[in-house]
Amino acid sequence: MNGGIRPAVPRGVNGRGLLERIRIVCVLCAAAMLSQFYRAANSVLAGPVMGDLGLEPAAYGTMTAVFFLAFMVMQVPAGVLFDRYGPRLTVSGLLLFAVVGALVFALGDSLLVLMLARILLGVGFASVIMGAFIVISAWFPPRHFAVVSSIIVSTSHLGNLLGTAPLAYSTEAIGWRASIAVLAVVTLLVAVLFYLLVRDGPQSHRGQARPAPSWRDLGQGLMEVLRMRDIQRAFTLALVGYPSMITILGLWGGPYLSDVHGLDSVGVGQVLSAMPAFALVGALCFGPLDQLFNSRKMAALSGILPMGLFLLVLGVYPEPPLMLVVVLLAAIAFFSASSMLIIAHGRGLLPDHLAGRGITSINAGVMGGTALFQLVTSFLLSFFVGADGTISESGFRLMFIGMGGLVLLAILVYLPSRDVRPRSARS
Repeated sequence: MNGGIRPAVPRGVNGRGLLERIRIVCVLCAAAMLSQFYRAANSVLAGPVMGDLGLEPAAYGTMTAVFFLAFMVMQVPAGVLFDRYGPRLTVSGLLLFAVVGALVFALGDSLLVLMLARILLGVGFASVIMGAFIVISAWFPPRHFAVVSSIIVSTSHLGNLLGTAPLAYSTEAIGWRASIAVLAVVTLLVAVLFYLLVRDGPQSHRGQARPAPSWRDLGQGLMEVLRMRDIQRAFTLALVGYPSMITILGLWGGPYLSDVHGLDSVGVGQVLSAMPAFALVGALCFGPLDQLFNSRKMAALSGILPMGLFLLVLGVYPEPPLMLVVVLLAAIAFFSASSMLIIAHGRGLLPDHLAGRGITSINAGVMGGTALFQLVTSFLLSFFVGADGTISESGFRLMFIGMGGLVLLAILVYLPSRDVRPRSARS
């Protein structure tokens, strides 16, 4: 039973169809940018927020991680909502939770309030990227899925970029509370645009009746997805690829650069801005690789493997010069962009009627891995806090080595998975 997700019905190449696709992709890109911004912002905000509220590193890390926990928990419900109501209603509706979360964060005066805000933000953005993938799988033929998704993912890294140096400058100018309040207004605007401009597929129109599967069918379909061995393998790799990069960019990159290399908040933002910039370039480069290799598995591994090795280098190298650190962080971000191909790989293994539940299940691995990495690293680094409140270099080095080792182990689990050949994809 197809439910809310229908295979693409390609239109003829005409002006109206092309403009409609461009309009939809632009809105998807804007929503993805916001999602990435809120994931990355806490690294730059660490100093001001911890200073204002007197938070310890472990508490701040936990507060940051609950965003990803909420994001992960929402993946299965979001997948069910996608298959029942479609991405347009699901994404625009959940984004309203993000608006409230941003406002609560801007007004928060305690750890518990900030944690509540981050949970609301996680719920609100849980459906954005996967909703975008489902929309483009309906609007574009399968052979273009990875390329169009790479455009959305690469553009989304502009949100990461805004969460580094620009956010640091904004925090210096108007404060972190006012900066997040402005973003709450922007989030509301994007939610409205998503509802008004995005359509679930070429035959989707406002108010059109949508045949919906029963809740029992949806649950049975979810169990079918979770029993697929290849989806389990993709899930394992998803647990460590993107989570390694975003744990650095979105949480510990700022403290690492300030405590180990002595940078101020603006300097931290300037250095960290290299990561989303190179992740953007990486997304554009890795998107077409599945067509070049005619293998989504090889395209994913071509980035995940070097990323794991660079993490190990960052951990093993004692007292690296700042320039080398910038190069390694940029390389890690560049190669992490291949993580999107894990989801593209999983989508190619799934029939259309299981698309929503399938790719959100893999994305649950991405978000769950991020939450787990941030919680575990917060606990780990709490043992390396000195009398002056800074974290020692040895703690960060151990963290980088652990990340790199887990990436290499996950690759071994992923290797036996069945491949997808994009050139021969038909549905």
